[in-house]
Amino acid sequence: MGTVLRVLVIIILVLSGAALFLAVKLYGKRELLINRTHMLEEQFRKVAKTIEAAEPPDAVQPNYVAKDISEVSSKEIDNPERSPFWNTYQYKLETPNLQSMNLDSNEKQLQLRQYYQMRPGPDGKLAKVKHPVNQGEYSTEGPGTMRELLDQVLDRATKQNATLNKTRVELQKIREELGTTIDDFNKLKQSARADKKTIEEKIKEIDKLNEEKRNLERKVSGLEEEKRSLTAEVAEAKAEIEKDKAQIDELAKKVKDQEKQIKDMIGKYSGNKPKDATTPSEAFQGSPGEKGKIVAVDEKLKFVVVELTDASMTELIGEQRDRPMPQIELMVRRPGFKSASGEFITRIKFRQVLRQKNLIVADILIDWQQSPVEMNDVVFY
Repeated sequence: MGTVLRVLVIIILVLSGAALFLAVKLYGKRELLINRTHMLEEQFRKVAKTIEAAEPPDAVQPNYVAKDISEVSSKEIDNPERSPFWNTYQYKLETPNLQSMNLDSNEKQLQLRQYYQMRPGPDGKLAKVKHPVNQGEYSTEGPGTMRELLDQVLDRATKQNATLNKTRVELQKIREELGTTIDDFNKLKQSARADKKTIEEKIKEIDKLNEEKRNLERKVSGLEEEKRSLTAEVAEAKAEIEKDKAQIDELAKKVKDQEKQIKDMIGKYSGNKPKDATTPSEAFQGSPGEKGKIVAVDEKLKFVVVELTDASMTELIGEQRDRPMPQIELMVRRPGFKSASGEFITRIKFRQVLRQKNLIVADILIDWQQSPVEMNDVVFY
């Protein structure tokens, strides 16, 4: 009997040692599981904070300015064609700082550790599965379990991933729109550089023309002063012309009568028909071409003052300016003038000469007049 007891004691001692050894090993595994579970819980709560708790709310899209896609030209367009890019843009994806999931409350932490579902009521017993296949097993799904939180986080992560994919699609559209806009902008900049070069050239040309204009204005001022002096002289000449006009008409009538008598006498004694007398305009043998320009006009009294060139003045009254002035008729034209008769304006008839100033007072022949005479009109023969 004693031997049996000793054997049993030894067996118990061996089993106790084995149990102690297993307890030590199991304690290490238990600590590992506890630490791993705590780490998973902590990291899971941190991950949950990076996931938005709900979808971005629908928002009223601002009235963004649409891109003008009409052709760029010098023509003004009140209502240009606009890009429809903003019509399909999802503005709600821009919503910032959405509230994230928070599992740091004591209630959520306890639920995160609750693997099995508890039955409602004060008894605190575990709920069993009602499914016929797994009937009798404890339920790990439903309200109050860690699976509920995991499913919620998974559902929000799935939806947030879908929102992220939508955002990527919108980013691709924006990139394409930005690329198109950059291409258009680059073309406009290239065109603007060419336009700017043209503008700078035009500005230089305008500056040059302004300088020429100022020089011409100075010349005009001098000519205006000379014109005032000439106008006074013309007024005096006109007064003398009016005084002598009656005498000239009377003398012209006498000349015509005498010319007729001479023709009759020549025809009577020579037996030939009388020839036409040479008129003053036919006696002038000047060269054709431009002779001068108009420097003063009096439309009311129908006379002008003509400034002849030195060569034309020499042809008219001689190099010494001592020959009588022939009463010739010259034509007036205006370069670039558009009318039925082209550049032709009228004819004028010389009346009086101011020998030392190359000026001629001439009557406007109104029967020939196509348009009012202006200063700087060209006189030609």
